Amino acid sequence: MRLRQITLIAGLSVVVLGLAGCQSSGQKSTASFKNGSSQSSSYSAPKPDAAVTSSSSSKKEAQTYQPTAKQTRGASYVKSGNLKSSGQFTYDRVGTKLQLAKVKHPKTSIKSGKLTYKVTTVRVIENTAETAAAKRMAAQALNLITLESPYYTIQVKFTITNRGSQDMKTDGIKALRLKKGLELNAANQLSDASAGKTIAAHGKLATFATGLASEKTAPTFKSVKIAFAGAYSGQKQVVAPTGWLKLKL
Repeated sequence: MRLRQITLIAGLSVVVLGLAGCQSSGQKSTASFKNGSSQSSSYSAPKPDAAVTSSSSSKKEAQTYQPTAKQTRGASYVKSGNLKSSGQFTYDRVGTKLQLAKVKHPKTSIKSGKLTYKVTTVRVIENTAETAAAKRMAAQALNLITLESPYYTIQVKFTITNRGSQDMKTDGIKALRLKKGLELNAANQLSDASAGKTIAAHGKLATFATGLASEKTAPTFKSVKIAFAGAYSGQKQVVAPTGWLKLKL
């Protein structure tokens, strides 16, 4: 299984991801990203969005950043809770400003075997490091030497429903295709909170995955494609990977 080949840790609510393949698109990231499989238990939608959290490898950095009154001025500022509307922004505890650039709720689904995958939300977020610590922590989380700010992350939230009578362990997302020739996966810069999770018989798992869309300039893609990996019962694969599911932005 692909999951066994990856031993990586992440602590990001809105995960910043690097792209090894982005040299071809004029970007510089060469990160070997961290798998987010441990984060779904700590992720909570009502909590503020954050670029880096205390569970990250950079947790020794100060996480007491407080934005000024000038920075929080305006109706679009969200003190706590998820960013839900384009233009809304918040600050995390290390000094990253997060502003929602795009959000769609496609409610699009695809089936394979006894599993149904339903994508509920796709978000593009602009992340701006307001402090040296914020930029340093994001780079450390990505295993990057440098990170250009602002950087844009894409987050896909989805629900997996197990319609079968046995528990299944999912290998998560097979790939997230941002555009032709540019795909993210667990071995190549996709942080996937669903990977390795067990979906109980007749149960559901609400989860997400996140990737870096671009650095310095906003991404221009109008849609992305997602394909899900197989699922297992014990050592036996009982659900095959899905085909591509198109998500419009």
